[in-house]
Amino acid sequence: MTDKKKLLAATKITCSKCGKEDFVSFFADGHRNYFCEECLKSMHHNRKKGRVKKVYDKRKKSDLYEFICDLCDCFRRATYSPEIIQGKIYCKECLSKRKLEERKKNRKNTTIIEKSGSIKKIDG
Repeated sequence: MTDKKKLLAATKITCSKCGKEDFVSFFADGHRNYFCEECLKSMHHNRKKGRVKKVYDKRKKSDLYEFICDLCDCFRRATYSPEIIQGKIYCKECLSKRKLEERKKNRKNTTIIEKSGSIKKIDG
């Protein structure tokens, strides 16, 4: 059995975004803008950023939410609806990190005096 990629002819293109020369597996006629693989991935990633897409999963028979977390910048597919705070989308892990950091920032300086007479100062 022959590999299909070996049979396809590669056309040399110049990326319209970064100017890097790359090869594509189709005939490029030169009338359109062509992009290298890295620029194409970043454009797709940026297009999905800031949006939550609700998708039905046939296997699980439930709704899934597809989104990109604004803090960790990762694509997530989850059963829960993500938190949207001040227009930014957060996954559960990043939301818990963000809340922990806010609690630490809002914590006041605390002094603990033990029975032995030693003093511990806890900075927030």
